[in-house]
Amino acid sequence: MTGTWNFPGTYKITYRVNGGDYRTLADNLSTSQNYTLAASPAALGLAANERVTEVMFVFGQAPAGFAQVEAPALQCRAVNGLAAGSSFVNVADVGGVYNGQWVQAVTRWVTTVYGKPTPLPRTGY
Repeated sequence: MTGTWNFPGTYKITYRVNGGDYRTLADNLSTSQNYTLAASPAALGLAANERVTEVMFVFGQAPAGFAQVEAPALQCRAVNGLAAGSSFVNVADVGGVYNGQWVQAVTRWVTTVYGKPTPLPRTGY
């Protein structure tokens, strides 16, 4: 879901595939409406070797105090076949120009892949 924002306006959502150019997922979205958008490989028409690696919300110029009202949420699925114990880094950042300077905040977290126990535990005793 895209979330909602406290200033009336429009924005777009773009995505990037395997380090390529940004593509538009949706444009002219209202900041006051919460959208659920399909972004599966089939919905985006991705080739078998393409993966979405970045998603970006583009608001343009926003006033001081611009903030979310309802939080956006992304539901993601990792590539099949990741080995148990492997990990990858997720990155989220926000930025914009303030008083002529680029200001940015970044957060990172590690996701670890857990494998299924073999054999699977027996249930129903």
